[in-house]
Amino acid sequence: MFAVLLLGLGIAVMVVGLVADGEHITTYAWRGPLFVSLAILSFAITIRPLGLVVSAFASFIISALGTPETKWKETIIVGICLTIGCSLLFPYALGLPLQLFPRFLIQ
Repeated sequence: MFAVLLLGLGIAVMVVGLVADGEHITTYAWRGPLFVSLAILSFAITIRPLGLVVSAFASFIISALGTPETKWKETIIVGICLTIGCSLLFPYALGLPLQLFPRFLIQ
């Protein structure tokens, strides 16, 4: 039922967009989705060999490249706070068996 309602709403929006006069759609901003997708992929690839601390911070910095308005001092501070929060939340508060640091530092 929800899918049919959503389909009907989408068709209605499409019809209104086709018959109404207005501005044309501006160009697509590819930078944001590209860097967020790269951040997700880098996290998925680096979580096992580099651990949660390095991969979370790196993926946050990569996703920050998605906008030209990034203030790097604030971004690094927020990235450090987010990494500390993730490092406390997942292994300790939730009890998930995540490796925090790179394997070559642990062995």
